[in-house]
Amino acid sequence: MITLKPFILPVLVILALGAASANASNVLIGERPNAGGPPEEVTIGFGLLDIDDIDDKQQRFSIDAYFEIRWRDQRLAVTADAASGGETRTFALSEVWTPGMTIINDRGLSLMLPEVVDVDKDGNAVMRQRISGLLAVDLNLQEFPFDSQSLKIDIVSYRYGPSAIVFSEASEFIGDPSLFSADGWQFELQPPTFSIFKLRSNAEGRPRLTFTVLTHRNAGFYVLTLALPMTLILFMAWTVHWLQPSVVPARMGMSTATVFSLIALGVSFRLSLPQIDYLTRADRFVMYSTLLVLLSLAITVIATRWINDDKESAAARLTVVTRWGFPLVFAVIILLTLKT
Repeated sequence: MITLKPFILPVLVILALGAASANASNVLIGERPNAGGPPEEVTIGFGLLDIDDIDDKQQRFSIDAYFEIRWRDQRLAVTADAASGGETRTFALSEVWTPGMTIINDRGLSLMLPEVVDVDKDGNAVMRQRISGLLAVDLNLQEFPFDSQSLKIDIVSYRYGPSAIVFSEASEFIGDPSLFSADGWQFELQPPTFSIFKLRSNAEGRPRLTFTVLTHRNAGFYVLTLALPMTLILFMAWTVHWLQPSVVPARMGMSTATVFSLIALGVSFRLSLPQIDYLTRADRFVMYSTLLVLLSLAITVIATRWINDDKESAAARLTVVTRWGFPLVFAVIILLTLKT
């Protein structure tokens, strides 16, 4: 008869070791290193490799970046036995405690490197990752196309409050703006800022680290695609008043054509912007120019009416005044558009 007693003790030992290992693993994942003590200090080094697009209408910008998140966990320190394979050990991200970071304005970022953590003999842990994709940005377009925007990368701990996590002052934001490929902008990296992210005013909040890129729009493209065509349309409306008032069909035809051309240009331009409920500088230029063209059309109609009423001398005087008053009003429009 076979007895099981010789096998019971080894099995119990194996089960006990397995349970202890599971408990240790749960502690490593569930509890922060300084549980019950001072907050963990987390250092983030963020290298911005590229900003390749800024979408005004969708209010998104696309980045390519590399970052490192560093903290200390003495429980993971490389021991003498473990160090035989090298100065560091590598853990899967799911096997260890992490500060639980997320980018709150993420709108489609992709991870490009393995999700691992490297730990040295002193317990210094570092997670490295490269990301690419879209981030949301709240654009203020009131000064468009002479505007500046702040593109933010907002990093928050979704797991811990400020009593458990603090961002280190050693966190840094680096990059070479001259290498960014987005056309039509100038870029300037700003120092990191530290704050508390809250959804409710009475909540504890979460520690937040913000990296900001200040951008300045190059207005040359909009001068070529909006201001120059608009000026040509206004010039066409002006030439109407250099024709004799008696040439009614040509004057009326040119006046109405300029109105339709101006409206079509203004509408097509506005479609390139998000559905904002305020006027930009470009909108003001379009609006003032449209009013000037409508005024020009009204003057043409009045002069035509006077011609039909045998008031040719009055119509001629009105036309002469408009010839010289039109460019002066246009100059005022430019000043009003450029005025800060």
